[in-house]
Amino acid sequence: MKENLLRATNLLLFVMAAMVLASLQTSLWFQIFGYFPGPALWIPCLVYIALFRSTLEAVLFSYVMGVALAAMTTMPEGLLMIVCLALILSTQILKSRIYWTSSSYLMMVSGIAALSFHLFHLIASYIIGDHPLTSPNIMDWLIEALLTPLAAPPLFPIFQWFDKVTNREPPTEASAQVS
Repeated sequence: MKENLLRATNLLLFVMAAMVLASLQTSLWFQIFGYFPGPALWIPCLVYIALFRSTLEAVLFSYVMGVALAAMTTMPEGLLMIVCLALILSTQILKSRIYWTSSSYLMMVSGIAALSFHLFHLIASYIIGDHPLTSPNIMDWLIEALLTPLAAPPLFPIFQWFDKVTNREPPTEASAQVS
């Protein structure tokens, strides 16, 4: 029973962190920098879960993230859930090929995920969306993908602290590997 409560607390901490970071991204960034594209501050939360959790936990987290972040975007909730799921699964596929445990890896994957988010959104909007994207802002996507990894190093110790507080074990593949 206590283990389930700790898992739920861990999930809640990550969802709350993602919501705070998404709030900073959607409101505070525009107040300071105007319409200059900002980093996707919530993506490192999703990437961290994809890297350090099982596939089942990561998939469940992606659905919870889709619901939690739906109020902060104009993207339809179902489309957001599918894009988050695609990000989780593609991150885990990348992890199965190349992996090491450090903040630099989280930075690299967060940058790739920030760009992949828009590509998955574009593809999914054409396949299942009612209103597909017709004029993508590719330069904004690239700037966001370059800025998002800068948020990962300060967030990495916070995420590790979440795991420590909730007694989450480090992943079994805690050694660096390239396959």
